[in-house]
Amino acid sequence: MVKKKDVAKKGKTDVSTDVIDMTVDAGRGLEGADKDSYAIPFLAILQGLSPQVGTVKNAVPGKFINTITDEVFDEVLIIPCAFQRRFLCWAPRDEGGGFKGSYSPLEVESGKLEGMTKNDMGIPMIGDDTLSDTRIHYVLMQNAAGSWTPAVLSLSRTQIKKSKRLMSLIQGRELPHPKNKKETYNPPSFSHTYRLTTVQEENAKGKWWGLAMEVDKLIKSAPLYNAGRAFCEQVFAGEATTAEPQPEDSEGAF
Repeated sequence: MVKKKDVAKKGKTDVSTDVIDMTVDAGRGLEGADKDSYAIPFLAILQGLSPQVGTVKNAVPGKFINTITDEVFDEVLIIPCAFQRRFLCWAPRDEGGGFKGSYSPLEVESGKLEGMTKNDMGIPMIGDDTLSDTRIHYVLMQNAAGSWTPAVLSLSRTQIKKSKRLMSLIQGRELPHPKNKKETYNPPSFSHTYRLTTVQEENAKGKWWGLAMEVDKLIKSAPLYNAGRAFCEQVFAGEATTAEPQPEDSEGAF
């Protein structure tokens, strides 16, 4: 029969005091993963009807949330890396809502999309499903630990004007040309960081939390700049797989 004191003694001598060198196995265990094995999270603004409110710690309307990690932020630094415009298809609210795919602006605005009609307000529909004009910004966002990770900022309805403002801020950047100091040039979108905050907005239909932004600073870190460029290339190579879009009901912006 094994005595308790023998077990305790054996356990103590089996504990190694050496530091484990994990660098020799860096990346191991993920060899079978491809681009569809990961999902880029959405960076969303919490609204009164957001499902995370009341279930995620510190999740209150007016804050930002990473929809995969559930990290909550008062403000966020981002690096815009790529942009796409899509029409997202949403099922009716009284049928449970839900995302049903997306279409290009050419498909929708040409009027040639099969089964498409427009309602009395001029909003495109496919059957009872609504097509929502959506501006999609692929960004690197800084998390609480200070690291930069990919995310998607999806803006529709009243927030389309915020997307246009961000695009104008990006287009308005000018730097001295390195080969001709008398000239300036428009650097890539991933040359600067931008600070995002939220503001409360309202119209005749209700109140919600919207996006506010300002230019932060020029990126001087080569690794960070290269990470932004790599993410840009990944998006346009079709290698960026996003998480399921947030239901429009939770956005709160009319």
